[in-house]
Amino acid sequence: MITNGAVALRRLKSPGHRGPLVVAALLTAVVALPDGALHSWLTLAGGLGEMLVAMPVEATSLLLLTLGFPLLLIAVVVVGATVSWPLTRPRRPGTSALLGIALGCAAVVLGLSVPGQDYGLLGVGVLTLIGLPFAWLLWQQRAAGPAGGPAGRWRWAVAPLLVAATVLTVTQYDPAEARFALARPTLTDWAEHALTTGQAAPEWVAGYRLTEAELADNGVKFAIAGSGMFAHHGYAYFPSGAPAHSHYTPLGNDWYEWSGPDRF
Repeated sequence: MITNGAVALRRLKSPGHRGPLVVAALLTAVVALPDGALHSWLTLAGGLGEMLVAMPVEATSLLLLTLGFPLLLIAVVVVGATVSWPLTRPRRPGTSALLGIALGCAAVVLGLSVPGQDYGLLGVGVLTLIGLPFAWLLWQQRAAGPAGGPAGRWRWAVAPLLVAATVLTVTQYDPAEARFALARPTLTDWAEHALTTGQAAPEWVAGYRLTEAELADNGVKFAIAGSGMFAHHGYAYFPSGAPAHSHYTPLGNDWYEWSGPDRF
């Protein structure tokens, strides 16, 4: 473990330790700018990934074979040109690699914590969890380091445990429901203030970037920036109840979830 600040700073300046910084910067940019171009491109990547998962196995295999073979060929050429042979046994993963995995898992959970899902964050998470292990293995063959790597055999178990905990969390619990439950008191205060003043403006509230905020049907509704792929998703607060024959899904305590029309 690094306890000297100067040593830690020198480590971060080396190419092999910049990965987590890049992932953290990417994650921060996507969260802070949910309507930016970067978020849009990552949303496209996340959507394509979901389409591949939803496709029949035969179609997915054919597509991966068609697109993956040229990429695999390029990867083989790059690896052959940059890696020294014979290959060395990978050392124990360092803190930087484990931090990158943790950031990837966090991006997945955050992506599932909004209504309609945030495909930009999911794109960051999936690309990190898929790309980082390959980058780490490649770096192991190029970078010199102490035999065996950092101390502690427990390091081999950290990444699998992080991924397993993430899978367990998103399959056994609803991250969007849990996040909304934590944010509900603050959102209720904001909604009550909007109804009192007659003004509802886009802003950051309880960790959500509220957009399309408006007073409607004796209540207030808003979309969550970055949510959904083909339609906006958001929440609505109706103290007197939702309008009859509406498309709102009740969440309790006068709160409702909604999704807008398809944008395509």
